[in-house]
Amino acid sequence: MENNIDKIRQDCWDKSLDAIGFGYIYQIKIKKINFWLRISKILGIVIPVFLGGVLTSAYNSENYLELVVLITTPIALFQLVLSTILTINGADENILKYSTKAAEYSVIETEFRQLARYPNDNEFEYLKKYEILIEREKGIGKGNLEVSDKEKRIGMRFGLRELSRECVGCGKTPLSMKPTKCDICGNF
Repeated sequence: MENNIDKIRQDCWDKSLDAIGFGYIYQIKIKKINFWLRISKILGIVIPVFLGGVLTSAYNSENYLELVVLITTPIALFQLVLSTILTINGADENILKYSTKAAEYSVIETEFRQLARYPNDNEFEYLKKYEILIEREKGIGKGNLEVSDKEKRIGMRFGLRELSRECVGCGKTPLSMKPTKCDICGNF
């Protein structure tokens, strides 16, 4: 009986590590999209305001206006292309989807961690709680199709670092997110 509880506890810690990693992966994805959305929004505001300011202050100088338009046109085109790409790729929808995933993984990680820390003496009850969490985790994990192997290694390294656990590949406990040559927690 005690052996089964120990196995469940160990699996809960492993599932907690996985959830930490996936949550981190989705946070990284959100940061990348937010970076490009901010650039697009900043350029979308700064260029028209700049041009408006120049036009109102130097409307008599054609050479000056031509130079300003010549400088700002490539930047404006970049902003237009960037906005188009972000819209076509569904950047706003992806942020919502990734935020939901990150939150779901945060909740399931906490629940796995609690189950691992505080096992129930009643093996049947403990197993029942564990199986419910496993089913919930499977439901959350169904949408992980957009996660690459590289991202999984990043998530593994983050999870190992957060839980101060050794990697089974290299036998080291990561102290930073600096990549190593390990095929499990590095090479990213």
